[in-house]
Amino acid sequence: MKNLIPKAALLLLTIHFSSCSKNSVSVCAEFDQEAYLVGDTIFLDASCSENVDEYLWTPQQGLTMLGNGNSSTERFVVLPLTGTFNRAIDLTVSNSRSSRNITKSTLIL
Repeated sequence: MKNLIPKAALLLLTIHFSSCSKNSVSVCAEFDQEAYLVGDTIFLDASCSENVDEYLWTPQQGLTMLGNGNSSTERFVVLPLTGTFNRAIDLTVSNSRSSRNITKSTLIL
């Protein structure tokens, strides 16, 4: 009986921490290729992110988003931009318990 209380407490803690980690989001995004030309369409896929309810894509200077920015995949058109050879895209993923963000950059040739 003396061992029952510590074992029950350990079981409750294990259940608590494992359920917390399942609700936390993780963020990742992958480009469809290594580099792009002006006028190309960039495809980014964030389906590798976990426990996500909402996606928010935000293109930085020199890109135009083709979709609404609220799904796990998004496309961007590379616009001319003097003096820079890369473009960046911000992604924020969230659920009711947490959110994470990442900025992805790619080379423009």
